[in-house]
Amino acid sequence: MAATNAEGVYRVVVRFEDHTIRGTVPIGELGSIEQLLHDENRSPLETIKLMLETGEEEEIPTVDAKAVFFVKTFAGDDRHQALHFHENAPIVPGLWVRVYFYDGEMIEGMISNTRDFVLEKGFFLIPTDPNGNNRLAYVNKSGLKDFHVLGMRNMPKNLHKL
Repeated sequence: MAATNAEGVYRVVVRFEDHTIRGTVPIGELGSIEQLLHDENRSPLETIKLMLETGEEEEIPTVDAKAVFFVKTFAGDDRHQALHFHENAPIVPGLWVRVYFYDGEMIEGMISNTRDFVLEKGFFLIPTDPNGNNRLAYVNKSGLKDFHVLGMRNMPKNLHKL
């Protein structure tokens, strides 16, 4: 599920209202996606050190970013029509949400039902569109215009028996 390539890095796109920064970060610096989602002692993602496309390494402040996207490819697909509801979504614990940014962009995904999305400056969101380019996003709440909880998804009760 990680937005990584053979070199063991995440492809990261930091989106601001008026510009975008792309780069890579070694998995070891951030941890696995599982660790990012479930580390309750982790501080908000206020900066991220990226190897930019120019080959330079830079510490990018994310406090004013709309969101930090962990993507499959930097190219993306401008023709892709986002899928906002589907019956084959994986069952994962958490809240299914739709978030709207001030620039009009909207994304749906799953978030952990923890204190982070209420008390912290941002939260991690797993997009529910299996054909989209985003694998994971860190959403800064300061960039949100609106936030809707669409539902809850719980793990099956008999999962511990498997």
